[in-house]
Amino acid sequence: MADHVVDTNVLLVASAAHPYSPFADSDLPLEQQQVVLDWLAAFREDASGRMVWDTCWKIYQEYRNKLTDQDFGLLVVTEKMASARFVEVSYDSTGAAIVPAEFGDFDRSDRKLLASLLADGGQSSLVNATDTDWLEIEDRLLAHGLRIELLLERWLRAKYAEKH
Repeated sequence: MADHVVDTNVLLVASAAHPYSPFADSDLPLEQQQVVLDWLAAFREDASGRMVWDTCWKIYQEYRNKLTDQDFGLLVVTEKMASARFVEVSYDSTGAAIVPAEFGDFDRSDRKLLASLLADGGQSSLVNATDTDWLEIEDRLLAHGLRIELLLERWLRAKYAEKH
């Protein structure tokens, strides 16, 4: 595995699939949840794979806001904290990460992930499970030489097609 900027939805879905999860209300099919859980478990075991975070810790803060200490996703985050790599990201007065104008239409809450990926200059990939917003900028990401890993690609593209 490589280094990754991990979208929070990956941690939430993996936590939902974990046998002791408090997230019993997921509408994602169990087989799809298992794919995400398996990816996160493999990432956890890979000592060479690191998480990439912003130096302001806004990505970590989002993880903490959405997950509890008992969730498998946060357990992985905590274990990966010692080896995490940090990139410099600037934020505006509203707390949104500053991204190039061509990404100005991208979801404000996910801009910290995008800005971290951009700041890392192609050394890491973004890992996503269920957020269709990343598909809207997929071509722009590729034009910047950035990689996106869609753990549930077929499911995600079908959801995207339903919306558009």
